[in-house]
Amino acid sequence: MNTVFRQVKNTLILNRYFILLIIFYFVIRIANLISFPIFNDEAIYLDWGWRETHVPGYLYYSLYDAKQPLLMWVFGVMEQLLPDPLFAGRIISVFAGFLTLFGIYKIASKLFNTKVALLSALTYTFVPLFSFYDRLALMESSISAIGIWAGYFLLNLFDRKYYKYAIFLGIIFGIGFFIKSSALVFLISFLVSLIYLIKLASKKVKVLEITILTLIVFLCSIVLLIINPQFWETLHTNSRFTLTFSEFLSFPANIWISSFITHFKISFFYLTPLLFITSLIGSFLIFKKTSKHKLFLLYFFISFLIANFSVRGGFDRYIVSFMPFLVICSSFILMEIFNKNKANGYFMIIIFTLIPFILTMYQLINFPGYILTMGKMSGYTHPSYLSGFTSGYGINEAIEYFKNLSKKEKFVIGVAENTGNPESAFQIYFNKNKNAKTVYMDEKLLGVDLSKYDCLSTDVKVYFVSRDNQQAGLEKFLEKVTEFKNPYGINSIGVYQLKKNCKGKSLDISITKT
Repeated sequence: MNTVFRQVKNTLILNRYFILLIIFYFVIRIANLISFPIFNDEAIYLDWGWRETHVPGYLYYSLYDAKQPLLMWVFGVMEQLLPDPLFAGRIISVFAGFLTLFGIYKIASKLFNTKVALLSALTYTFVPLFSFYDRLALMESSISAIGIWAGYFLLNLFDRKYYKYAIFLGIIFGIGFFIKSSALVFLISFLVSLIYLIKLASKKVKVLEITILTLIVFLCSIVLLIINPQFWETLHTNSRFTLTFSEFLSFPANIWISSFITHFKISFFYLTPLLFITSLIGSFLIFKKTSKHKLFLLYFFISFLIANFSVRGGFDRYIVSFMPFLVICSSFILMEIFNKNKANGYFMIIIFTLIPFILTMYQLINFPGYILTMGKMSGYTHPSYLSGFTSGYGINEAIEYFKNLSKKEKFVIGVAENTGNPESAFQIYFNKNKNAKTVYMDEKLLGVDLSKYDCLSTDVKVYFVSRDNQQAGLEKFLEKVTEFKNPYGINSIGVYQLKKNCKGKSLDISITKT
């Protein structure tokens, strides 16, 4: 027992700085985690997650929109375990971000030393762009982790060429593709990188065997996906966001230039200018080192370039998952400066980490201010996080309104048959409420000519929640109770109820009987 205690104690002492960094990471990522409202895509994914894990026959429901279901399943399980569905989803991204941080630490330790590894992990913690997506219930944080850990095992494969690393890579690529199609970029980059490995290897046949084994394990990992007909029926709809192979071969220069300019602005301002510039210098110096360092850059830069030139337009969500490796390149050059001149090194490291830290703190304390400020600085911003129906502003207030109401009475909340905010948000927030449930109420679902009726009657009290003033064709049957306006736009969430003392021909739409 004493031996075990001493081993644990020695491990803690040896890794005390990294342990402190981990604690710091979770404090920053979890602080005010649900202070900014639910974003449109978060609501959709959390709604899908609940359906897929709680409704029989819906296990692959998200495939109708060409979204792989693995992360949705995790969301659904966490929604069941935790009381707040938004926290349940976002905490998954926080842990995915930690996996990215840990992978960065492992790669930097393997390529350089512990000091570079600690600075790389610390930088990842501070960078506002990474902090932003590590705190949203989206897929980007998870895909970042896939890319980083695939890179780590690729470097191990370079060192030893053991078959177990090929198996690990196949599983990681499979998990990534089961989360999101963009993870395929890392697999393509891996295959291109193997050309370099074959050139260096004395036993080229073994590299080919490793490649085949990786691909076999990858296919086995996604077999439950590829045997699903719905997957193949909707896969082509990914062309809404990415270029098709034929479009890519047509050399769409205008799209590529536009994407490059946007992604350059994102990289320069949202990573912070100093980090971006030092990462380029660091990449140049790293490339002059060993073959292993060249392989590191080859794998990650190919991934970055494919991600940049395969999308229809520049967007931070499409590129952020392929950028974390840059903190390693940047940290390397800073530690080189530090080793040559400690005074200059300390100054550079302080400035290097202070600026992104301030921006990330501003993001945590004043989310709207951060979005608006960064938009002014970079000329690039996302109004969808603050305004429009995609924004969650107004939804939190409406949800609290109904939560308080449900403490006094039972009722049903009707919403239009839409996907997104506020409809999906209301679905997830009232899944476990005993006195209030959300149902679709839409003219097209009733299957009758509503012009022949003057009133709607039900067997339970009914409210209706609208996106702006859109009432799903039920306008003449509803009267407004209140509305919750978005302070950053013209949009609002409307709350309605069935008209009282309605006279005329009535249509019975009893809900508890259906």
